[in-house]
Amino acid sequence: MNRAAAQSSEYIYVFMALLFVITAVAGFIPTSFGLISRVASGQQSLPPFIVHFHAASFSLWLLLLLAQSTLMYIKRPALHKKLGLASLVLAPCILFSMIGIEIYYVEHVLAPSDSSPEQIAEYKRNISDILLIHGVSYLFFPNFFLWAILVRQKDSESHKRLMILATQVLMIPALGRLIGFSGVLPDLGLNTIDARHFYVLLLIVPAVAYDMLKNGMLHRSYLIGLSLIVIWVVSAHYLWGSSWWVETASKLFGV
Repeated sequence: MNRAAAQSSEYIYVFMALLFVITAVAGFIPTSFGLISRVASGQQSLPPFIVHFHAASFSLWLLLLLAQSTLMYIKRPALHKKLGLASLVLAPCILFSMIGIEIYYVEHVLAPSDSSPEQIAEYKRNISDILLIHGVSYLFFPNFFLWAILVRQKDSESHKRLMILATQVLMIPALGRLIGFSGVLPDLGLNTIDARHFYVLLLIVPAVAYDMLKNGMLHRSYLIGLSLIVIWVVSAHYLWGSSWWVETASKLFGV
C-alpha cells in the first residue's frame, strides 16, 4: 500500500474520534452550563471531587483518541506510541471514576427520603435502571481497552478498531442527555434503555460502513465486539423492569 493509500485508510478513525468529541460536547455542555449557573446562584453546592475527576478523565480520553488517530493519519507513529502510554493511566481513571460516581449517585442522589415501601421500591427500580444503562460501559470499556493494548504490537488493525469500540461504549451518558435533557435526539417511541442503545449502535455505523466498502467485509474485531454489545443490548431489553433484575441489582448495593 502506498503512502497516499495508507493515509486515506486512517481518516475514518479521525472522523470517529471527532464524532465522539462532538457527541460528548453536545450532550454535556448544556447540563454543565446549567450546573455552573445553579452553583453560582447558590442553588446547588459544588459537585463532589469524583464528578470533576471523571469529567477530566473522560475529556482527556477523547482528546487523546483524537490526537492518536490524527498522528497516525499524518504518519507520526513514533509520537503515537509515546503518547499512547497516557492511555494506561487514563483508562483506569475512567473506570474508577465511573464506579465512584455510580456509588455516590446511588447513595446520595437516589437515596429515598423515607423508609416507606413505596420509596424503597422506587429506589430499587432506579438502581436497577442505572446499572443496566451504564452496564455496557462497565463491562466493555475495560475489556475492549485491554484487548486493544494486548494486540497493539502484532495487530494494529484490530488495535485501532478496538479503541473505537472502547470509546463508543462510553457515549451512553452523553447520548442520554441528548435524548432526555435537551431532546436533541428523539426517543423514537423506545423506552429509556432501548433508545440509548439504539443511538450507541448508530454511532459506530460510519466505521462499519467504511470497513464494508473498503474491504468488502467486517473486520473480525468489529464483528466480535459488536456481537458482544448486541448480546448485551438484547439482554438489557428483557431485563429492563423485570422483578428479578430489580432485586438482583439492589442486592449488589446492599439494599
